[in-house]
Amino acid sequence: MAQTLKTGALSPRWLAGLLVLAVSGCVSEPCDPSVPADPALSAFYDRLYALESGAGADMLRVLHLGDSHIAGDRFSGSLQARFVARFGDAGRGQLPPGSPFPYYHRQGISVEMSEGWTIFSSLSGPGVGPFGLSGFRAEAASEEEWMSFSVDEGVPLDDIRLNLLQQPGGGSISLLVDGAERASFQTNGAFSRLMQVSADVNLARRVVLRPRGDGPVAVLGWGGEGSGPGVVYEAHGIPGATLRVMDVWDAGIVGPELDAMQPDLIILGYGTNEGFDDALNADLYRDHLEKQVQWLKTRVPGTTILMLGAFDGARLPVWAELRPSQQVATRAALPCEALALNERATYASLNEDRDPVLGRWHAPPNLRAVRSVQREVARSEGLAYWDGAAAMGGACAIHDFVFREPPLAYGGHVHLTPAGADHLAAKLWHSLIKPYEALVCRHRLAV
Repeated sequence: MAQTLKTGALSPRWLAGLLVLAVSGCVSEPCDPSVPADPALSAFYDRLYALESGAGADMLRVLHLGDSHIAGDRFSGSLQARFVARFGDAGRGQLPPGSPFPYYHRQGISVEMSEGWTIFSSLSGPGVGPFGLSGFRAEAASEEEWMSFSVDEGVPLDDIRLNLLQQPGGGSISLLVDGAERASFQTNGAFSRLMQVSADVNLARRVVLRPRGDGPVAVLGWGGEGSGPGVVYEAHGIPGATLRVMDVWDAGIVGPELDAMQPDLIILGYGTNEGFDDALNADLYRDHLEKQVQWLKTRVPGTTILMLGAFDGARLPVWAELRPSQQVATRAALPCEALALNERATYASLNEDRDPVLGRWHAPPNLRAVRSVQREVARSEGLAYWDGAAAMGGACAIHDFVFREPPLAYGGHVHLTPAGADHLAAKLWHSLIKPYEALVCRHRLAV
């Protein structure tokens, strides 16, 4: 069972005025009520409308989970920017503890930490757990250690929340807000469990955590929210992650985290790394995906889930660069062509024999299979589905992205540049907002 503590407020939370629909001042403008919406998104659209019209809760929460496309917060950050520009900014929710990997980034937030923290990743397996939704845990004991985050852009915080690990022999940790010590929390307990603590603050911009030196402390996540109204967009991505990283997360931690958050929309952004795994068994992957989706549906039954089909990606066998006829060509500039059926069927032997037919950029054979499974599971489980590869342009679109100006993807043919992430986020945003605008139109016409 999780433990939840809350400190007293420095000042009462102020209530924001209700949002007024942008269309209210231009009722005479035409609108199109006919754009169809995926029924799986209906509940989410209703909550968006309630937020925007001021008829419902003053916050809507999005939880975005995934791999390296999410880890750098380029794709997720671009989506977040569009949501808050339209519906208001209520913060980024929980962040992974400290700076958990070399290129960690959150748009609008700067993070620093001392060198004495030990970071554990759920990619390493269950033996180094436990883990929550962030997939990371930071541990330190010395009072010389610290970690901080600053909200450089976006809404200041009115509520700071920490996800700590209560454990036998655990020490105390101090919370400093905008330079002043706000609270101290003792993490010692008879057994290990999630300890959720929060502090009401007033327009906070900088948060610092410091162990007090009386024992080890473990941080699973930290962050906060503004007062609303608006969207809380929380994103957790792990470089190299597949869906199996969720197996390592502790249900006794993730469950209470989801209970506390009650996300209105969960976006699942896995699949690229599975698609690059030539040993992947599609049937086992389907069973595993169904299991994880069903667990989420059971734990947060009112939540809308959006499955993102794996983005397009390509590989070039390392031996292909050694062909004499291509020595003058750069690696990225070699041609890209989708695998033919016979190439897919004999891929392993062709690659082992270094057959020249594979000496080009091409999508791994399992990437399409992963996308097919994702689409089928989304349909059978009643999830919304968005085909990221189709939005990019189909087979070998990633190759075209590499040579766009400015480039939309890096030469490795997997990761998107900031411009590419924003380009694809705009595509997803358009596919989400157009049916919503049709819903708003129907409400207008019904008045």
